[in-house]
Amino acid sequence: MATSNQAAIEAKLVVLGSQGVGKSSLVSRLMGQAPQSNPLSTVGASFVSRKLVDVDSNTTVRLQIWDTAGQERFRSISRLYYRGAHAVLLCYDVTDERSWHEMKGWLKEVMEQADDDLLIHVVGCKIDLIAEDPSRRAVPFEQTVSWLASEVSGVAASSAPNYGSPSSKRSSMLWAQDEGWDTCSEVTAKDGEGIEELLRVLARKLVDQRTKRDTATHARTPATTSDSGGDYFHGRHNTGSFRLGHGDRSKRQSWLGLPTAAIESVMTPRVPGMTTDPEEARQRGRCC
Repeated sequence: MATSNQAAIEAKLVVLGSQGVGKSSLVSRLMGQAPQSNPLSTVGASFVSRKLVDVDSNTTVRLQIWDTAGQERFRSISRLYYRGAHAVLLCYDVTDERSWHEMKGWLKEVMEQADDDLLIHVVGCKIDLIAEDPSRRAVPFEQTVSWLASEVSGVAASSAPNYGSPSSKRSSMLWAQDEGWDTCSEVTAKDGEGIEELLRVLARKLVDQRTKRDTATHARTPATTSDSGGDYFHGRHNTGSFRLGHGDRSKRQSWLGLPTAAIESVMTPRVPGMTTDPEEARQRGRCC
């Protein structure tokens, strides 16, 4: 629960990938639950929510997690769910190279349909299998890093960071942290290794995304400087509206571009016994 001095944002996270790569099990772990031993294939999409806290900014992130179907016949339906998303997890099975290539197809589609500032994070699933038998690894982690560098960030594969094979048999949670390369990781839903770090990174990046969006919106919002300090949107009044100036009445121009006196003569009806002269009105005891 967010405290009174704790900011809160909402974000939509969509999990994409081929059938059988472990998306539903991953979502269970993201929710802090153990996955089912034999989960059924998702039909259409399922929705869950969880609150995260970005410690650095003291911000609560209300995360809406959408688990989508990986079958080809549901692909058009899945498009409905990742539109308007703030972040996407693209999943593949580290023991299945075909699922890695299919994940690349998902990325291409997402980049064509989604917002420009969509957060994309690639997740290699089922690393517990290569802990049991290292020969089952079909997709080296450095292959994913180099490919993602080229596709998402426009960096040639040859210039992408060179990450050697780790000492761990699992290669768990290898983060390309140098120069901001924290866009892919490897996890296991079986025992939850790497899940908490994935959530931490997601929370931080979602808060950063919201900050950038707010800054861009503020930069596009026109503001009129007031004579009382600040602008009309962020000054003392802070009403989001504008008002006409005040001061020497004889020197002001009306909002129609005509002198004030001219407007009075045009817009004020001539009623017998009525005067438009302020001094004369005061002498008569009338309000001006």
